[in-house]
Amino acid sequence: MIIYYTDEFAGGREESHNLLEKALTVHTGEQEQAKALVGALKKGEHGKPYIEGFSCFSISHTGSIWAVLIADAECGLDIQLSRKCDIRAISERWFTPEDALAVTSPDEFFRIWTRREALTKALGSTVYDMDLPPVTPGEAEVSGNRYIIRDIWLPGMPDIYAAVCICGKAFVSEPGFIRL
Repeated sequence: MIIYYTDEFAGGREESHNLLEKALTVHTGEQEQAKALVGALKKGEHGKPYIEGFSCFSISHTGSIWAVLIADAECGLDIQLSRKCDIRAISERWFTPEDALAVTSPDEFFRIWTRREALTKALGSTVYDMDLPPVTPGEAEVSGNRYIIRDIWLPGMPDIYAAVCICGKAFVSEPGFIRL
């Protein structure tokens, strides 16, 4: 599993597609193939992007940071900048009771939020899915599938909260990182 990322994202769908093409060019070694793959981009029921016949991937962005996780199994990636919010109210409304109890600080809130988002992205669901299991244990079972969820740190970006989730695989090592 590899994460391609940049801190020069100005925003917007077109730029996200351009960055995905850049990441896929590096990943495949073929710019024309990368263009074709981006051209074949589709969206699932809840907006999860996919490309038929290509590896699984998950895109996330926050502020000027954009990243894509490419893996050989269903996966999810979430990155978040910290921001002021009512962490207690949000936790009690959207987290499982177990996860809400684990929120003792803003750091813990954003750690759990990114884990939850990574799981929902791996599932192709939405953050508003109230049937998700707790994410604080670092793994979850959904519809008979095991999902492993881990906090990660993007190299050179200490102020970003990030988590990855992958279906059915144990993490034997940290993901690889390639800065675009």
